[in-house]
Amino acid sequence: MKMLLLGFASRLHGELYYESMFREVTDILSGFKDLEVYQDIVTEPLTIDLGNYDLVIAYLLTGGTSRLAYKVLTGANRKPVLIIAHSKHNSLASALSLRSKLVDAGIRVKLLYFLDRNDLLMKFTLFYKGLVAGYGLKHLRIVEINDYPGISGEGKIFADKFGAEIIHVDYDELWRRAEEASIDDIRELENIVHQYIDLSGTNKQYLDKVLRIYYGLRKLLSIHGANAIVIDCFPLVLKYNVTPCLAVAMMNVEGIPTACENDYYSLISLYTSLALTGYPGWISNPSGITSDGYLRFAHCTIAPILGRKCFLTTHFETGNPYAVVCRFRTDKVLFVRVDKDFNGLTIYRGKVIRSGLLEPGYCRTQLIIDTGILKPEEFVEKATGNHHVFIPWSKGLIESLKHMAWWLNWRVDIRN
Repeated sequence: MKMLLLGFASRLHGELYYESMFREVTDILSGFKDLEVYQDIVTEPLTIDLGNYDLVIAYLLTGGTSRLAYKVLTGANRKPVLIIAHSKHNSLASALSLRSKLVDAGIRVKLLYFLDRNDLLMKFTLFYKGLVAGYGLKHLRIVEINDYPGISGEGKIFADKFGAEIIHVDYDELWRRAEEASIDDIRELENIVHQYIDLSGTNKQYLDKVLRIYYGLRKLLSIHGANAIVIDCFPLVLKYNVTPCLAVAMMNVEGIPTACENDYYSLISLYTSLALTGYPGWISNPSGITSDGYLRFAHCTIAPILGRKCFLTTHFETGNPYAVVCRFRTDKVLFVRVDKDFNGLTIYRGKVIRSGLLEPGYCRTQLIIDTGILKPEEFVEKATGNHHVFIPWSKGLIESLKHMAWWLNWRVDIRN
């Protein structure tokens, strides 16, 4: 990601004024990686080669600059534009005019308005995080594990859409790598898992088999230089009578977005959660409405760093070892779903009412969610698919998601 910061000013407003304003902002933004500052403030039309940059940041220091900035930004090699404006000297007025002109010219544009230094730093940080998250999708190198002859159709669409690289691995290769684990390797992984999950009551033979899958996933990442995984897990469970639920959970703990059920839509959200919050997301199935009027979500795997009082139990559908059960650690969450065409994001706010292994008849980790003004029936009526990914809430998270969506040219639908 390469960004170029350009300052635009009208000489009518005084050189000392706009130079001091430019220095103040460049001091704040120069600490962000891959941001280059064009040192000369632009006061008259000129040609700047924008070809090597992914984004141009146009800081309108004064009024009377919209036409000037438009001429510079609409030359050869047009790029997406972030306009920065402040509250004085008609900066915002020119910014609004420039935004309108750029939209009419078909250029993707966003406006960031700030009040003071702290406001700019906060807002630009949220923008930058969203930008980097969106840009980073094309740098994913994904191991897709399935029983097909090659990469799934969904994987091919994902690669075409984002430019990510996908390496196909079949179950036999995964199992070969799993079998390479020594007893010492297995004990080492057991110790890692035990830091997060209560392993008392587990069958040692079954646990060792599950840990071999964990070892196999780690090994495949190393061999292929990958940084993400999707795995078609149900055929694997039927073939080997063991689930990858624990392995998937622990890979997400290690900062490797890992999606089960070959779900590339959820992979994006898992990756986004890590990029924006430092924590993995949780893939879940909507599982109905409770008798007291809340939404229920459930799944048989969860990164235990998201939970507390975690333990292992049998997998819901098959009874095979092992599913992961946790109580959710945070009370406030967002849950999101990427649209089927990889062109949009639906966002929901939620409050955790209760969680854990609450009832039989559902996947093992269950989350009961209050969606506030959004009625559970309305969620069910309008949900665009099954899996939704829960992200621990943090201040500014929705703003960063909106910035990411802007960079990807996605629709955003915030439902509550």
